Amino acid sequence: MVISTLYLYGSILTLSYFLTVFLIFCGLSWGDIPRWYLHVISLIQGYFPRPEIKNSAEEDEKEEDEKFKTSEELAEDELKRIIDTTIAPCFTTAPTIRATLLGFLAEKNWNAVQKTIFYIGVVFRVCFLLPVRFALLITSFVFVALAGLQTAFRTLSDHEKTWVALVYCRLFCSSMGLVANYKNPQHRPKKPGVAVSNHMTPNDIQILFAGTPHGSTYGYVVTGQKHTGIIGVIEHLTEKLCPSIWVERKCSNDRQGFLAEILKIAKTTGPVLLFPEGYCSNNSKVLQFRKAIFEENINIYPIAIRQSPEFGDGFWYENEFFQYLVRAMLNWAVVYDIQYLPMEVRRESETNTAFAARIQQIVAQAAGVPACGYGGNLWYKTWYS
Repeated sequence: MVISTLYLYGSILTLSYFLTVFLIFCGLSWGDIPRWYLHVISLIQGYFPRPEIKNSAEEDEKEEDEKFKTSEELAEDELKRIIDTTIAPCFTTAPTIRATLLGFLAEKNWNAVQKTIFYIGVVFRVCFLLPVRFALLITSFVFVALAGLQTAFRTLSDHEKTWVALVYCRLFCSSMGLVANYKNPQHRPKKPGVAVSNHMTPNDIQILFAGTPHGSTYGYVVTGQKHTGIIGVIEHLTEKLCPSIWVERKCSNDRQGFLAEILKIAKTTGPVLLFPEGYCSNNSKVLQFRKAIFEENINIYPIAIRQSPEFGDGFWYENEFFQYLVRAMLNWAVVYDIQYLPMEVRRESETNTAFAARIQQIVAQAAGVPACGYGGNLWYKTWYS
């Protein structure tokens, strides 16, 4: 009995894994099955009490004290208030409207039926989703490594490089449990230009690249900050298969060369994929866009990303990327709505700053979230300096 059960369990895992890999290599998908799956999960979540909405802003300042403060102290208090009320909520776990059921211990106020359903979900996530997704993650790394080895013996065509990058990205995204809806494909970024998007995780690169149609001869010129660890390995593998530009954020000369290279490529080829917020956030707002690449005669292709955190928060808030990967693989899913928006160019009367703010507002409106008047650097300089 035990052996038969283990055999059935292993067969289900193996079949799920190989079917997913087969569909990805053939340029196919699971169709409507992921949508039905999400619908079932949402129905189950609706059976549980809604999470309490906590107010993170604390009113602890007294007017009587302010009259005795210096102008410097008042300015410091105002900066702290801005950070606590406007910026800090962007760097916490994403707020949800339903119980996510993504923990490992049941709540004390749940009844016996709710606790039973919850622990069945835990077993499903740990014993089915995690092993299948982990196998897909390893497969994505092995696949792109083997493809990279080929470059030592022969030059891959643009079509071959794009196909390899696309298959890798879709394998990787499957391992993260991605369920993505790519809207308005007629506005998909083209050559030349820069594709700009709001940003939640380093995986946004793979997620956006995965939306490239099969048979394309180009995807994106990938950009980003240099990392070590798992992200550094991914960056190194990426260099073998598609154009990429990496920057060392702490080096001013490197940043200047990075910008010059992007502008050069954006005017001739591309599309360059860039995240002008500069930092990952939880999708509750769109952080201020940096103005550097919003120059004249540059085609800007805005992309708006909206997540559904009830199924799993796509925001990377962990200290280590490996921790984030494990959490993502244990989520019900990472659900993205990705909307391609019409191309924009800088108007004659616009400055770089005004153009960046206009694109930020366009992206925020399409994503259905507010545009923040501050950048993520204010948060990181204050709390991590």
